[in-house]
Amino acid sequence: MIPRTETNYIVIHCSATRADQDITTDDIRRWHVDDNGWSDIGYHWIIERDGTVQQGRDAQAQGAHVRGHNHESVGICMIGGMAENGDPEDNFTSEQWLALEMLIESLELRYPEAQVVGHYFFTPYKTCPNFVVEHWLESIR
Repeated sequence: MIPRTETNYIVIHCSATRADQDITTDDIRRWHVDDNGWSDIGYHWIIERDGTVQQGRDAQAQGAHVRGHNHESVGICMIGGMAENGDPEDNFTSEQWLALEMLIESLELRYPEAQVVGHYFFTPYKTCPNFVVEHWLESIR
C-alpha cells in the first residue's frame, strides 16, 4: 500500500445501507476487495451499528474513500445512512454518535491541522454521510 504523507482532512462517510441491514466491517471489506478488486477496505475506521469502532485500512496508508484526496485524508465510515425506500437518511444509533465523537476527538489530537468534513465536501452531488457534518460538529463543541 502507498503511505499517506499528510493529513489535511478527516472525512466522514456512510455505508448507504438500511438501519435493519446487518452489515459489518468484514462485509464492506469483502465488497471493496472482491467487487472492486482493491487491496483492502477503503476506509481507515468503520463504526458499526452497536458503536463498535473497527480498524479498516492501516492509518498510515492511503485510503480509497474520496477520489483525488486519498493522499491527504483519513476516512471513517458509519454503517447505515439509507432509508427503506433507498433515500438518504440519518438513521445512525446513539452508540454510533458517541463512538464518532470519541473517534473524532482522538483523530483531532493526532492530526490537529486536519479539517473534519463529510464526503459531500469533495463531491457536492453526494449527500454522504447523510447528515450535515458542520452542524453535528457545532452540536458537540
